Order: sequence, then C-alpha cells, then structure tokens
Amino acid sequence: MSPNFTVVLVGCILFTLPVVAFLRWRFGGADTLVFVVVSGLFPAVMDFLSSFALRNYEYPGQSAAWVFTYIFFGWIGTCASCMLVAEGILSHPGQDMLTQPRLWWEVPLLTTFIAVVLDLFIDPIAAAAGYWVWLVEGSAYYGIPLVNFVGWFVLMFLPPLAWIFIARQQEWTVWKKLAAAFGVLLPLAAASVLLFRTILRLLEAFGLH
Repeated sequence: MSPNFTVVLVGCILFTLPVVAFLRWRFGGADTLVFVVVSGLFPAVMDFLSSFALRNYEYPGQSAAWVFTYIFFGWIGTCASCMLVAEGILSHPGQDMLTQPRLWWEVPLLTTFIAVVLDLFIDPIAAAAGYWVWLVEGSAYYGIPLVNFVGWFVLMFLPPLAWIFIARQQEWTVWKKLAAAFGVLLPLAAASVLLFRTILRLLEAFGLH
C-alpha cells in the first residue's frame, strides 16, 4: 500500500487549525501570530533546508510547496500541543507559562522532551510506511540517524523559548511583537545551528551516531 500524501497533508492541516484557534482564544491574536512565525515559519525553513539543501531526507515524489506546507503546519500543531501539555504538567494552580517566572525555560525544555519521545513512535512508522526516506546513514534508532532526534530537540526548544519571551511583553503592540518575531528568526537560526552541532558532538563523544 503506497503512502497517501494528500490525506497526510489534509489531516495535518485539520489537526493544526483547531490548535491555532485555541491559542488565539487563550492568548489573543497578536501572540498567536507570533507563535505561527517562531514555531511554524522558523522550523519550516530550517527543516526545508535539511530536506532540500542538505539532503538529509526526502518526501518521495513531493514538490517543494507540498513539503514546506506540511512542515509548516506540522510544526505548529506539534509544538503547540507539546508546549501546552508541558505547561499543564509544570504550572501551579492559577498560574501559567506567561506569569510563572521559572516556566520561561522549564516549559520549553519539557516541550522538547515530550516532542522527542513522540517522535520515537512517529518516525519509525512513517519511515517504514514510506512517507519519508532518510538519505544519511544512521543506526541510532531503527535505522534513523541521530541528527533527526537532535534536530527535533533543537527545533522544539528554541521556538517556545522565543515565543514565551515575546508573549510576556504585555505592553507591546501587535506590530512590535510581530517585528520582534521576525527579528529573532536569524538569531534563532544561528542558535539552532550552534546548539545542534554542540549536542551532536557531545553525543558522538559517547559513541552515539
């Protein structure tokens, strides 16, 4: 049975739209737009480059537009869901990640842990079913290279971190928040490359690859 990429894309979008609606209901339009930029656009660009520029993996037979759209919506839905679960676990009654001081870093850290654990189930099944094919060698987990899980860790940690910082600035206007969201994209990209390489080297030092 061959993969049905249309169903996957539609399902991804249908999952993400209610998540975005919930974010808007809870945090307002401005902070939701910021979330879309830092947790959707930024990971989508980075993951897109991983697929087409670095050739780490590919979605067989799919166009660049399909890949970007799928990654964009997929990262928003996954990141938001994991972040909200992390907040629910860590926050005290009557407080949340935008008011409780220590959660500015604890929520992003638990978010990435939840996301990586989730990917431990998703990636082997999706790869075996042919939805994506890894082009780099790896034996970390069911033939999936370590770069995948390090990438998930980085791209699920930095965007919530940036979003929480911007969303906490309640006195900022919508335009100032959006300017900040787009303004952090290059620093996020630089930080992601640095963090990715650092984690990968540390793991390789322990014989993991």
